[in-house]
Amino acid sequence: MVGNIRALWRQFPVKQVTVLAVLLSIGPISGSTRNPFLPFLTHDFFPYLKSNQIGYYAGFLTSATFTGTFLGCFMWGKLSDIVGRRPILLSSATALLVGTVLVGFSFSFLWAVGVLFFEGLLNGTLGVAKTYLYEICPPKFHSFAFSYTWLPDNVAHFVGPILGGFLACPATRFQTFDKPFFKQFPYLLPCAVVACLQLCILIGGCIFLGESLDKKPKVDYISLTKISTQDADEDDKEKPRRQEESTCSLLRDRLVLIPCALYALFALVTICGVQLLPLLLVSDSQHGGYNFDAAEISIVLTTIAIYGTATHATLNPYIASKFTYKTVFLSGVLFYAVGISLLPSMVNITGAVRSQQLLQTANSSDLTLNFTAAPEQFSTSPLVTESYIQPTTELNATVVTGQCRLAGDRRKTSQHQASELPARVWGPLLAVVLVMEQGTAQTYLAVTVMVGNAGVQSNRGTVNGIAQTLAALSRLVGPAVSANLFAWTTDNGLPWPLDHHLSFYLVAVLCILVAVLCASLPASSNLPRADSLTLSEGEDEREEDQEEEEEEKLSMHFRTRDGKTWIDGIDDNDDFETNYLLPPNVT
Repeated sequence: MVGNIRALWRQFPVKQVTVLAVLLSIGPISGSTRNPFLPFLTHDFFPYLKSNQIGYYAGFLTSATFTGTFLGCFMWGKLSDIVGRRPILLSSATALLVGTVLVGFSFSFLWAVGVLFFEGLLNGTLGVAKTYLYEICPPKFHSFAFSYTWLPDNVAHFVGPILGGFLACPATRFQTFDKPFFKQFPYLLPCAVVACLQLCILIGGCIFLGESLDKKPKVDYISLTKISTQDADEDDKEKPRRQEESTCSLLRDRLVLIPCALYALFALVTICGVQLLPLLLVSDSQHGGYNFDAAEISIVLTTIAIYGTATHATLNPYIASKFTYKTVFLSGVLFYAVGISLLPSMVNITGAVRSQQLLQTANSSDLTLNFTAAPEQFSTSPLVTESYIQPTTELNATVVTGQCRLAGDRRKTSQHQASELPARVWGPLLAVVLVMEQGTAQTYLAVTVMVGNAGVQSNRGTVNGIAQTLAALSRLVGPAVSANLFAWTTDNGLPWPLDHHLSFYLVAVLCILVAVLCASLPASSNLPRADSLTLSEGEDEREEDQEEEEEEKLSMHFRTRDGKTWIDGIDDNDDFETNYLLPPNVT
C-alpha cells in the first residue's frame, strides 16, 4: 500500500509545481502591499477631496490594472501557444517587478494610473500559469496541483499588507528614513522591499522553471515524396490563416465557451461579494452592518485567508477526488449563494453592536477611512451631514500629504475593540463568511480544471487567455456596479427586498444562473479533451486527412514483379510501403 502511494507520487512534478507556485506569488504580494496605503496615495494626489470621494478615485487605480489585464490576457495566452509558456511567465514576472518599483515613484495620479494599466497589460501570468500547470501534471493530480499552487498566494496576502502598512511613509515613523527623498516618495520603501523579494523569486524562476509546451511537430506518417520549396512557402503563408481560423473555431465551440463563461460569471460574483462585504460591515445596523472599523474588517479578511490556506491543500483536493468537477462546481456555487443571501440579514440574527463610548479622532494615522455611526446618535453634532462619511478636510484646514493620514480628521466615530465584540456576533458572522470562502475555493478549483479540459496542448494557452479576458471584463464591471447599487439601496428608503438586501440578492440570483449554465455542460468536461479543436471539426479534419492520404498513395508510381508491388525508386528489398502504406485496392 505504502509502496503504491510512493510510486504514485513519484509521478507528481513537485519541483516544477513549487517553482510555479512561488513565481505566481509575485502578483498577489505586489497588489496586497499597495492596498493599505492606496487611499493615502490617492489623498496625496487630491488632498481637498472628501473622504467618500477618495474611494471613487482609488477605484480608478484598481480599474486601471483590470483594464490592462482585459486587453492583454488573450494576447499573452495566444503568444504562449507560439513561443512557449516559460518566456511569458518570466516576462510577466519582470513586468510586475518593474511596475512595483514605478508605483513607489508615483508623483501624479496619471502616472500611477498609467503604471498600473501597463502592469496589467504586460501581466499574462495567471492564464498561462494555469495552462502550464495543466500540462505538467497528470490528470489525476490536477485538483491537488491547482490547490497547492495557490498556497503562496495566501501567504502573500499575509505578508503584503504588513509590509505596505508598516513601511509606508517611513519619514514620519523612523528617524533613519527622515530624509527629503523618502518625504518626496513616501511609498517607495515598501515597494522597494517587495521588488527585492520579487527579484529573488524571478531569479529562481529563470534557473529552475522548465518549459511545458512541446514544440516538436507531430509526424502522422513517413513522407514518401520530396516536398518542393514552393509547397513549403505556401504552407508558411497558410499558417496565419489557419491560426486565425482555429481561434474563431474556439469561439464557436460551446465546449470551450461554456467553461470560459462560467469562469467569468463566477469572477463577477466573487468581485461583487468582495466589494459588498466591507461596505456592509462598516454600515450601521439599520443597513445590516456592525459599524466595524478597519481593524475588525482585517480580522474577518485574515480569518478568510487562514481558512483558505488550511483547506487549499487538504480539504478541497479531497473533495475533488471524491466527486466530479461539475459536482464540485455546482456545490461551491450553492454554498456561495446561501452565504451571500444570509449576509445582509446577519445583524437580525446576531443583534446589533452598540457602542459603549464615542471617541474623538484628531489627526488619526491609524484609520484609512473612518465611518461614523448612525446619524441619530449624533443629532446634536454640527458635523453630521446626510452622508455617513464625513469630509476629509474642512475649509481652511491644513493640507497634509505623504504622512499616511487624512489631514483635519475631526470626525466623531463609534469604535470598539475587536475583543469587546460578543461571540454572538463573531461566531455566526465568521461562519457565513467561511461558507462563502469554501464555495469560492471549490468553484474556482473546479472551473480552472474544466477550462483546461476544454482545450488541447496546441490551443490551451488561447483557451485560458479567453477565460482570463472574460474574467477581467467581469472584474472591471463588478466593483462599480455593486458599490453604486449598494449606495443607492441604503438611501432609497424602500422596504425589503429593495433595501440594502437587494444587491446581495442579485448576486445570489446570478449564482443560480451560473449553476443552470453549468448544468448544461456534458459529462465529458470532467475529463481532458481529445486532441482536436472541436469534436465535430476534429472528426471532419481526420476524414479529410485520410482522404488526402489515400489520394496521394494512389497517385504514386508502382512496379510489380513476381507478385510483389513496391514504389518506383525505392529499394526492392524494402517492402515496408507494401505492407503498411499501400491501399488495399492497389495490386
